[in-house]
Amino acid sequence: MISLVSASTATPQNKFSTTELVASMMHKLSPELINTICSLGVENRYSAMDNYADFLNGSPMSMTSSTTELGVNATRKCIEESGVDPSQIGLLVAATNTPDQMLPCLASEVMARTHGLLPRSMSTVSMQSHGCSVMLKSVEVAQWYLAANPGKMAVVLMSEAHTPYVAPLLRDEYHGFREIARLRKSEKLDDKGFEQQRTETTLVIQSMLFGDGAVALLLGQDVAGKPAFGPISHLTNDSPEDVNLLTMVSNSSMLNGKPQYFMRPAVPTRGAHYAVTTVNDVLHNPMSPVRDMSQVDDCLIHTGSKKILDGVCSQLHLDADSTKVHKSYDVLEQYGNLSSASTGFMLAGKKEWAGPAMVVGFGVGFTASAGLMAVN
Repeated sequence: MISLVSASTATPQNKFSTTELVASMMHKLSPELINTICSLGVENRYSAMDNYADFLNGSPMSMTSSTTELGVNATRKCIEESGVDPSQIGLLVAATNTPDQMLPCLASEVMARTHGLLPRSMSTVSMQSHGCSVMLKSVEVAQWYLAANPGKMAVVLMSEAHTPYVAPLLRDEYHGFREIARLRKSEKLDDKGFEQQRTETTLVIQSMLFGDGAVALLLGQDVAGKPAFGPISHLTNDSPEDVNLLTMVSNSSMLNGKPQYFMRPAVPTRGAHYAVTTVNDVLHNPMSPVRDMSQVDDCLIHTGSKKILDGVCSQLHLDADSTKVHKSYDVLEQYGNLSSASTGFMLAGKKEWAGPAMVVGFGVGFTASAGLMAVN
């Protein structure tokens, strides 16, 4: 069994509330679109920029942090707080969807900035562009390494700086999806104009949904008293067309050389399907210590949005107001959608392990992973 020895998070110093961001753009957002933004379930997010609100209104970026810096901070904090001798660590698995640069990958960049902490001889694996469900996949990579190297430990790092990937909102006016549909129906928008405005509205929503942060997990094998990962299940492209549900496109929409992220309308329903399928696979695994969700203390669900969380809860027959899913909604509210780091933030904030927890991630691919955790 692979055990979670410690977990630590890092965020930029710059915190922005949804109220603050909406107020800065009130003159260009329609009432319907403001209602949509307020229904995302995000109250605050952290940004690698200290001028995120001004940036959205057209000012140049003012960066005070980065994906790599957040990853280094989380890794250093995780190891130092654990009290583990760093010479025991033989593997670093680093995951991100928002790298500072294409090459070298995040693992190499973190190694370059942790001289004196991480051994130079350790193995590294970069899991870039694997979407929001990458944490459990990274844990499995660490599990394979630890099985082959008894006595060693591994660090699994997820680091994201989404806000520098967001496009500034330079149009004079932005409408909600229903308003755009009405304009098309009344023939005030042709097909090209309709698609363009839908894209612009999507960019507004994404600028309010995502946040920046990193989480590092220190893993060991069969560590007494620590929560261990049990059966893990994966599902990828259950339907061929699902591959395009979430994409990051490199084309004329690129901002400062960085591609833009696009989320299709079917994500909430398909995300719920993927989440439920992988959870049921775990529950039906012969090695699973539980057989239904009533036996699970916590369900840590990726923070897609409030609508997505509500959909997953509904299909898993979980009360969205229950303590069982509180950590999912709380991380969404306080940090926004953290992509690969979201469920790791929930693990870092979970201090008591009375019973098992289900971890659920889903996203780009389209793919999902679910796994159980419990104290041996």
